[in-house]
Amino acid sequence: MLIQVFEAGPVATNGYLVADKPGGPALIIDAPQGAAGAMVEQARQWNSPVTHLINTHGHWDHFWDNAAVLRLTTAKFGIHADSAPLLEIPQARMFGIEEEIEPSRPDFLLEEGQTIGVGDLSFEILHCPGHCAGSVALFERRERVVFVGDVLFAGSVGRTDLPGGDSEALMRSIREQLLPLGDDVRVLAGHGPATSIGQERRTNPFLAG
Repeated sequence: MLIQVFEAGPVATNGYLVADKPGGPALIIDAPQGAAGAMVEQARQWNSPVTHLINTHGHWDHFWDNAAVLRLTTAKFGIHADSAPLLEIPQARMFGIEEEIEPSRPDFLLEEGQTIGVGDLSFEILHCPGHCAGSVALFERRERVVFVGDVLFAGSVGRTDLPGGDSEALMRSIREQLLPLGDDVRVLAGHGPATSIGQERRTNPFLAG
């Protein structure tokens, strides 16, 4: 499994390029501002056509470069139905950013329990609301890795003070969807370094008790 992280944009957002092997198809998970060109170039170096673009949720810093990715590839774009309306809202202005984000429209909608096949990889969609409506995680069971967007971080959890945030729902998502995956599972988040389910179970202050 090939994974390349691209940290970009004004709030240091992680986007991920994932392929099963060189020459196999690739998936982009989130597209922060300015990352599209580098992501597509890395896919070209792997000789891996980008077949899918998935947004873990509908916050501006995760979909800023969607349109650029879709222009540069033949990828099909998916997002959860509850997050899709957020693609139309000028959220970045809440952060003092006046620049317009080029619009993108999903080709398909993600659902709990759905699987996305990318070569020999199979990503299970886990619906994890709380940070915002329609947040999802993508779990590759064989490779023991989960891409969680802004649900869980190394030493922290997603903020819930933005529109659609719900602290109780967030903690329920973490405890019911993520923790049962197993302590060995690598956690790749929308911001910050990689961690593991076991590390967060043991040390994350938000999960104490």
